Amino acid sequence: MDWLIFALMGTIFFSAAGVLNKLILSRYAEDSRAYIVCQILAQQVFTVPLLLMTGMNFTYPESILALLAGSLEILPAILYLNALQVEEASRVTALEYVYPLFVFIGSMIFLGETLTLNGYVGGFLLLTGCILVSYRQSGPGGSASLSALSPAIKPFLYYWILTAAYYISVKYLLASLDEWHLYTWTSLGSLMAIVPLIVIPSVRCQVKGFFGSGSTAIGALISEETFMFLGIIFSIFACGFGSVTLVTSVGALQPALTLLLVLGLGIIMPGKAKEMGESTNKEAIGLKAISFMLILAGVFFIS
Repeated sequence: MDWLIFALMGTIFFSAAGVLNKLILSRYAEDSRAYIVCQILAQQVFTVPLLLMTGMNFTYPESILALLAGSLEILPAILYLNALQVEEASRVTALEYVYPLFVFIGSMIFLGETLTLNGYVGGFLLLTGCILVSYRQSGPGGSASLSALSPAIKPFLYYWILTAAYYISVKYLLASLDEWHLYTWTSLGSLMAIVPLIVIPSVRCQVKGFFGSGSTAIGALISEETFMFLGIIFSIFACGFGSVTLVTSVGALQPALTLLLVLGLGIIMPGKAKEMGESTNKEAIGLKAISFMLILAGVFFIS
């Protein structure tokens, strides 16, 4: 069960990174493209030392495919950040974790993985919980309707497909690359992918503005990237030890962890939940609690 421990640790670190992303976006970053550039540049703080310690270890064609996989992650990352700018962090992370269903379909076609009947039941519960949490209160009675679906849901179809493709490629590449070299090659691929963004004058200007915002903004970014680095590393090792379908399904715990982190932050630092736009009234918490229980049940059945 090593894969489960690594997957759980990765989920915890991703949750912490998501909360910091919401805070940084609400305070220091307006353009998600500029923030992605800042993230990838900060990510090299971890990539460069790894390259010095482990070497390049170029393997054809796997290293090139890993570069492409890293490049593939930039668009879904932008979509994810765009969603964070218009929606609560806990709802965004719940919507995010529909992609394990696409991972299952892809892994069944390309990797030959299969699920039992429990796996299918778990997938249905995951999807139900994620859709339920996307509903928002609307109208005088606060009732939910189709028009009350989160505005963040529209771009997520592309996110789910591209993220699933990334995880399937990670599982495939781990047959030829070790975990550390896979991380460095995908990180370099992300670095290559942001070059066209840096060319855009407005993006370049905002990147300079972000790094000129002071030590608080930079410290928050480095902290976020530390959590993201640990999340990526643990998830890669989890994929190496176990089924990519099971690993990504455990990640569906992230919405509940995110909400707990936000509520905990609100207790320690009153006003932070409101600053992040997180609904903490009884109705909203109740709906999220039901959604998260369905998601937890889905994870249980799949794993």
